[in-house]
Amino acid sequence: MAPDEEQAEAPPVIDVATPIAQQIADGDVAAAIALARGLHPAEMARALMGLEGDHRTLLLAQLDLAELAPIVGYLEPRYRSAVFEGRSPTELTRLAVALPDDLAADLIQSLPREDAEAVVAGLSRRARGLLQALTDYPPDTAAGRMTGQVFTVSAHYTVAQTIQALRGQRPEAQQNFCPYLVDDDGRLLAMVEFSKLLFATPGTRLSALSSEAVSVRAETDQEEAARVLKRHKLLALPVVNADGRLLGTLTVDDVLDVLEDEATEDMLLLAGVSEDEALESVFDSVRYRLPWLGVNLVALMLAAWVIAQFESTIARAAVLAIFLPVVLGQGGNGGLQTVTVVVRSLALGRIAPRNTLRLAGSETATALITGGAIGLTVGLLAWVWQGNLWLGVLVGVAILGNQIVGAIAGVLFPMGLQLIRQDPAVSAPIWLTNATDVLGAVMLLGLATLLISFL
Repeated sequence: MAPDEEQAEAPPVIDVATPIAQQIADGDVAAAIALARGLHPAEMARALMGLEGDHRTLLLAQLDLAELAPIVGYLEPRYRSAVFEGRSPTELTRLAVALPDDLAADLIQSLPREDAEAVVAGLSRRARGLLQALTDYPPDTAAGRMTGQVFTVSAHYTVAQTIQALRGQRPEAQQNFCPYLVDDDGRLLAMVEFSKLLFATPGTRLSALSSEAVSVRAETDQEEAARVLKRHKLLALPVVNADGRLLGTLTVDDVLDVLEDEATEDMLLLAGVSEDEALESVFDSVRYRLPWLGVNLVALMLAAWVIAQFESTIARAAVLAIFLPVVLGQGGNGGLQTVTVVVRSLALGRIAPRNTLRLAGSETATALITGGAIGLTVGLLAWVWQGNLWLGVLVGVAILGNQIVGAIAGVLFPMGLQLIRQDPAVSAPIWLTNATDVLGAVMLLGLATLLISFL
């Protein structure tokens, strides 16, 4: 390895929010504004999201609409409302005109009804039509996330005519301007890759260059649409209505947002918390966390009741209390690994409920190996520590058994919830914990009851 490679380090993460926050804290708002204005819009958005609420509001109030418009697209959705707060309908109309139509639709949908109507009334007829098409669909569908800015031409156009039309439209640099071929009723027929358009002779008709256009229906779930775009390695995915008419496109940057949002949601649901929870708000934290902690409490009380049924066994062999948390914890940890993999695979569309038996078999085989290794290790330690071979056998078998329970439950619960159209990330971990706690206790203490004379 070359010396330079050995010394290479990952580039440091630049904290853009702290210097701005420090200037505001020192009372030098003008310096803070100057720092912010010197940033790229993406970095300015990162700085805004890193500021505390009061500092963010102060900074936003000093920025004009021309400066805010490029930033909005880089802000996470929950921070965009801060840009719109306290602004008049006239200002919001000007901002909506400056934004891409999908972001303008998000703006309008976030406003109170009267303000939204006032903003829409101030738009041009064409802009109102584009926004109406976007706001007619739920925000978590393909049509709700699409942009209506598409470049459509007739299949009879030549390359020269298409390029001339493209120049007349003057699309934005970030807009997908791949030509889509439509019929007289606007139904999607095909698409032409821009590279083919660029290198073809001017007189070539588009029909000779076209290829099949992969598309999704308007009501398709945004996550499924994102998977289609990713699977076909497209830069944009056409969105059509029930009649096949082209409505707009879901672009690759939207897909990145969708996949990030879905992954974040699943991760937070696994922990029983919410994306809307603000770390500095004790009330919000309590409101989101307490219900799930209550559900977990019920599961734990059930396990406690099961353990109480073996009170006499524990009284005769108190050493069991030492190893009970180990047995329950190992089963829960192993099952949580399985749940995490299954939930993620379901979210990415890699598996479906029809794969349940195959997955249960493979996870059981994995649990036999991992549980056997861990059970053997803990069993030997218990034997050496307590000087009782039967205790070591008992603990080792209970760990192996509960590891298998965790693996099977880690497959069955998410798959079952998916089958009944419930989000497996929400409650699968709770059901898993319940199963491993109860059955792990039954295995350890039940076997101990049978072998009590040897302990």
